[in-house]
Amino acid sequence: MRPRLKNAVWHRDGEDLYVISDPEEQIVLTDPDGQVERLLSILAEGTRDIEQLSGTLGDVGDAIATLDGIGLLLDSDRPLRLTVSQRDRNRSNLAFFTTFARLDRAPEELQQRLLDAHVLFLGTGGLGSTAIQALSGAGVARMTLLDADTVESPNFARQYLYRHSDIGQPKVERAAAWIRAFSPEAAVTTVRRWIDGPSDIADLLHEVDLVIAGVDRPDDIDLWVNEACVAAGVPYVRGGMVARRVSYRSVDPGRTPCFACYRHAVDQERQGIPTAKLREGLERVNRGTGPVASLLGGLVALEGLRYLTGFAPPIAGGRHRFVDLVTGENEVLDWQRWPDCPVCRRAPQRRESSHAAQHDG
Repeated sequence: MRPRLKNAVWHRDGEDLYVISDPEEQIVLTDPDGQVERLLSILAEGTRDIEQLSGTLGDVGDAIATLDGIGLLLDSDRPLRLTVSQRDRNRSNLAFFTTFARLDRAPEELQQRLLDAHVLFLGTGGLGSTAIQALSGAGVARMTLLDADTVESPNFARQYLYRHSDIGQPKVERAAAWIRAFSPEAAVTTVRRWIDGPSDIADLLHEVDLVIAGVDRPDDIDLWVNEACVAAGVPYVRGGMVARRVSYRSVDPGRTPCFACYRHAVDQERQGIPTAKLREGLERVNRGTGPVASLLGGLVALEGLRYLTGFAPPIAGGRHRFVDLVTGENEVLDWQRWPDCPVCRRAPQRRESSHAAQHDG
């Protein structure tokens, strides 16, 4: 291991060093004898291993651990797994991941997790099309798209994958064509079908690392997605718009309460009146406009990146996160595990895959 300082500058004020790597964060290190500053100068070169550093400065083990803990170090010896073209194409992604990288987790390793990932998109409408664009840009290289609709004129208010010449054509085929043109190395599979039960999802989950769910019909579809994904041990992120708010949530099977836990609690609170019963007669109106779809799709895609790379822990697992479109205020609604949940009971032991990397530090 050859520790290397991330892009950083520092300024001395008496016995203190003010270090800036993240432009929004200032780190203060106490350095009365100048040893820390000397260590930072040597680490900026990234050419010496721990033994060589200790030979020059004495035991640096604790200092290295501290600097790594506050996110200032990378390892110059970590292998460069990406090709030159992959590094060039993902330059800004790698810069983003550098912020969250550590000695044992290089930016390229986080990017590689996306290149190895397989994401299933349920729906390629407002949320799905935005999330497809975001995750394609992030580098996800394998995607399965499910939708039964064709492109229609009203879609253009919020679905930017499509063009006027696409009207009447299957959405999944036009979405796949966009992905292939944007990212020629991506592997894309299309499935044109309606979802009529958990089995219509379950047969697509083999070797899938994450599901992005943007479908809202029929009324029980959220329970079907939940049942299929939990049984397969595949995390999913779901987003939607509720009147003047957007909301998103995620479920990590075996680690968070599932959506059936939430629906059970809601039905108990409403004295046993099924949620679907309360909605009877309520006209479905799609209120999504372009900025709303872009906001929601971006939030969902970012939660997906948390699962796929582990750059940070998921923030919507077992909870609804709301953004008020009028005030901009955020609200979080947690739900608890239902001890007798028949769906959670079916969650398998977690397999090792890219989404499990969120727990590696």
